Amino acid sequence: MQSECVRRHRVLLSEGFASVVQRRRRAKGLSRAALAAKAGLHQTYVGLLERAERSPNLDTAQAIAKSLGVRLSRLVQQSERTQQRRQKKKRNR
Repeated sequence: MQSECVRRHRVLLSEGFASVVQRRRRAKGLSRAALAAKAGLHQTYVGLLERAERSPNLDTAQAIAKSLGVRLSRLVQQSERTQQRRQKKKRNR
């Protein structure tokens, strides 16, 4: 059984990942369908990822990163930063 802290961290990291993927996709001028096609995914799944309703496995995250022209490690790093900023904002409220 996972602790509440671990579950919450995973949810927040998924939200950070979702935000980063969506931001990078839009910056590249890609639709969800175009990103999905490049990554070999279904566009509905990309939408679920961008809304943080699903979390990708490593292979899927790697395919997304490659399709966005960035290293997976960079996406994860940006996701963690996004997560940290959101947590900081919530604490300051």
